Amino acid sequence: MKTTTAATKTPGRFWIGLVMLAAMPLAMALARAAAADESANGKDDAAIKQIVADFSNGWNTHDAHSMCLSLAEKIEWVNWRGEALGTREAVEKEHAELFADLYKNSHRIDEVKNINYLTPELAVVDDYWSMTGAKKRDGSDWPYRAGLYTFLMAKRNGRWMVIVSHAAEFNAQAPK
Repeated sequence: MKTTTAATKTPGRFWIGLVMLAAMPLAMALARAAAADESANGKDDAAIKQIVADFSNGWNTHDAHSMCLSLAEKIEWVNWRGEALGTREAVEKEHAELFADLYKNSHRIDEVKNINYLTPELAVVDDYWSMTGAKKRDGSDWPYRAGLYTFLMAKRNGRWMVIVSHAAEFNAQAPK
């Protein structure tokens, strides 16, 4: 007499069950690793968002030096007109002149929309901004502006800093 078990009747079920049993610990380990990674990114996300907030605060107090503290000494900075600057000193000088004239009454609101980590120490940051109170080069009012800064930030000696900045202007109209 031949005895049959569930395993001999349906060998496929047996192997599926065995694979599922073996895969469970792997799935749990991957979930723990992902949670740990999110936790680590949470600290970096907060630090990066603080860099953008400090930049915005420097702008809103019209303090070019304070605004530029998070920029690397050597930086690729491209403003919304496509003009490139290569040092923090040059960016600070340009903004000091703007704050004394066209942007002396300007106010910005910045919002980090996305942080994409290329490596644990390199991140692309999308900063959507809007501005009120600026003047155009002809002296006329520029009541509302909006755009995007794309920052490439690097973590150096435990501190995030901007190493590349490209700005885009949306030429937006004021909300009604």
